[in-house]
Parts: sequence; C-alpha cells; structure tokens
Amino acid sequence: MEERKESQGCTGRNVFLLGIVSFLNDMSSEIILPILPFFLRGFGAGYTGIGIVGGILDGFGNLVKVVSGYISDRVGNRKHIVFSGYLLSQISKLALSFSNSTALAGLFVTLDRVGKGIRTSPRDALLAESGMKSGKAFGFHRMMDTLGAVLGTSLALYLVYSGVNYSSAILFAAVIGFFAVVPLVFVRETAVPVKRPEISFRLKKFAVFSFFVGLANISYMFFMLRAESLGVEEAIGLYLLFNVVYALCSYPFGVFAERVGKTRSLSLGYLFMTAASLSMFAGESLPLLLAGFVLYGLYMSVVEAQQRALASDLSISYGFGMGTYHFVFGVSTIVGNTIAGMIADISLNLVFAYSAILSFTAAVLYATIKF
Repeated sequence: MEERKESQGCTGRNVFLLGIVSFLNDMSSEIILPILPFFLRGFGAGYTGIGIVGGILDGFGNLVKVVSGYISDRVGNRKHIVFSGYLLSQISKLALSFSNSTALAGLFVTLDRVGKGIRTSPRDALLAESGMKSGKAFGFHRMMDTLGAVLGTSLALYLVYSGVNYSSAILFAAVIGFFAVVPLVFVRETAVPVKRPEISFRLKKFAVFSFFVGLANISYMFFMLRAESLGVEEAIGLYLLFNVVYALCSYPFGVFAERVGKTRSLSLGYLFMTAASLSMFAGESLPLLLAGFVLYGLYMSVVEAQQRALASDLSISYGFGMGTYHFVFGVSTIVGNTIAGMIADISLNLVFAYSAILSFTAAVLYATIKF
C-alpha cells in the first residue's frame, strides 16, 4: 500500500495528458460516429444489423478490458498497453474508410473496439492512481474526451454539408487519430507489479448490478435514426448538441458526485435517460428531439464517468478491478443493444419505451442499493 501511495504522488500531470489523448482520439472518432449509421445504411444494413454494430461499439471492447487490466496489474506496466490500444484503434479507423460491405465495416469497428478494450482499463488505472479525487479525475477526463467529440462532430457536420462522401470523411478522421498517441510518450508509469490481482466483494456485487443497469444503455445510433426524419445534416446537428451538453456537464457532475455521493448522482443520471427516452418516444417534432438529445447528453455526462469512478473506488487492484466492471457492463450493453435492434425491426418507437422502463428501474435501484 505504501508503494501505491508513493507512485501516486508524482503523477498529477497524467490526468491532463490522458485528457489531451482522449481529446484528440475523440475528435477523430466523433467524425466517424455520427455518420456511421448512414454509412452502414448505404450497404443495406437493417435495424438489427445496426443494433449489433451499436452494441459492438458500446460493449465489445469491454470484453478485452478485464484481460488488459489484469496484465497491467500483474506486470506493472500500464503505459505501453495503453499506447498499443490507441494505435490499434487508429489503424482500424484507417481500414474502415476502405470498407465496402456491412460485414467488413463491422470487422473494423470490432478491431477498433478491441483497441479501446486494450487501453481502457490500464488508462483508467492511471487516472485512479493520479492522486486526484476519483470523481474529479474521471469527470475531467470525460470533459476533455467530450470536448474532442464536440469538435469532431462539428467537423463531421461540415464535411457532410460540403458534400464529402462518407469514406473520405472517415479517412480524414483516421489521419487525425494518429496524433492522439503522441502525448502518451510523456505519461508517467504508475503501476507497481501485483503478484495476485484481486477483486473485492463490493466490486463483485457492483459488477453483477452493472449487468442489469447496462441493459438500459442503448446506442446513440437509435437516437440518430429517430432524428433522420429531419434530414441527415439535422440529425448530426442534434448529435453535436448532445456532445456539447455532454462536454459542459461532465466535470461539474464529477464535483457534484463527490459532494452527494456517486450512487445518488447515478440515480439522477438514469432519470435523465428515462426522460430522454420518453421524449424520443413521444414524437419526431423538433422540440421533442431537441429535448431528447439534451437529456441524453446529461445522462452520459453523469453515468459514463461516475460508474467508472465508483468501480475504481471499489477496486483493490485497479487494472483488474476496472477491467472486471467494464467486462460485465460491456456484455450487458451488447445484449441490450441486440435486443433493441430486434425491437426496432418491429418499431423504432418501441426501443425508447424499452429504454425508459429499464433506465427508470436502474434509477430506483441506484437510489436504494448501497455498495
């Protein structure tokens, strides 16, 4: 334990550097993400196929995180694992731009998510070991991540408005993505090798709980497809609004979570998702869609960062602990989005009823269960 404290004391700058990395990476990714559902539709993909790809986007990388987290604890090396994960993602984006079928696009999206899975647990461990309070550290990181997303989405909107085809836009994004690995050179290693990485009973309890709440985590793609009735450019504009809200609120909600408790803030986050889903369910008018995307941004600004922060608080071995949480939540997200895609083939509207019921249940559970 003394070794861990000593390693934490000299690494405050890691939060800033990892924030820069995520800013650049998400600038790249968020050029791709708002156009991806329409890129897939160009290959003839149906709602179930898009739902599966959405589940892969949100959850597949999590299946790798438990392994990379365990290895980073065991060997005492997080920085190089993080670097390799980011590099794989950029190569996958480059290959995605040359895809000519749903299957091939799905393969490269999967490889991108593997890269995300490789890097996320050791990166989150670096954040947890930074010496900053977890709510603030993860909130700041999420803020930087989402500021990059705002800029990336703005670029996507400009490229689509300018008539640039989807493949060229993805290629442009891939080139930007390679710059994301540069700040990693200056990140300081924090890991101390652990002979037997452990998982606490409280984290095991939280991981099981995360499976059920993760079913409510439907992909942004369903929101985009709901807004498509306004036009592709308008849908991307709403996605930009979502990312602006996401960026502006992530750090303040991190501070809020430290004051009122992470479970209370997460209960509020899932109430935001309930309201977002109900708004999208209610109709396709611009006011309802605006409200839905704003509320979805509020949901993500709370839940994405603070579930990770709570998992870090409950961890004994940070890499393995964070990886275990990500693994369970990832499996749940894939299952939930596959179900949502099957429901959407019946009625896209029903997807939001499904999400509203599950997210309200998650809000009630977070308000009552203690970890």
